[in-house]
Amino acid sequence: MSAQRDLGQSMLQVIFSFFLGLAVVAFIGIGVNTFYPEPGYTTDSEGVWNSYRLTTSIVLLVCATLVMLLSLAIANTGSVLANGALLGGLFTMLYAVGIGISAGQQWPRFLVMAAALVITVGVGWWKFSRRRPGATATAAGAWAPPGAGVLSGEAEERLAAVEAKLDALGRALRD
Repeated sequence: MSAQRDLGQSMLQVIFSFFLGLAVVAFIGIGVNTFYPEPGYTTDSEGVWNSYRLTTSIVLLVCATLVMLLSLAIANTGSVLANGALLGGLFTMLYAVGIGISAGQQWPRFLVMAAALVITVGVGWWKFSRRRPGATATAAGAWAPPGAGVLSGEAEERLAAVEAKLDALGRALRD
């Protein structure tokens, strides 16, 4: 019964993080549109619209970066809120890329897309590739989360062997 409750709690946390991410991108999108409204429609407005889309894309990219950095800053305080903020930043980044793709200017548009790629890869590396604080090393040298060692006997040995193999595989792929 406890396992079912834990699974239900985990699912609720995932759903909450996802909807927090959607709320963040909605808040940022509405905020940008409020303080930087769309230009009026005229017959000569193609250049104006391209400029508007490029500027909006850059503003959204900056906002997405700030939200993703916030998610890294609060990662130790609560994973649900940090994950929701990270999703909000990623969704905002997708929004920025979508608006940027529709801007007609080639080089500025390419620079916005390159910045989005670099920021996303950088935040992903920082969040998922670095060792977590408080991590310990097992006897085999593999990474183990805090609280490891609660299994007993054969299960602990098997888990340590699997972790060591995964760690060796990861080293082999990095080299």
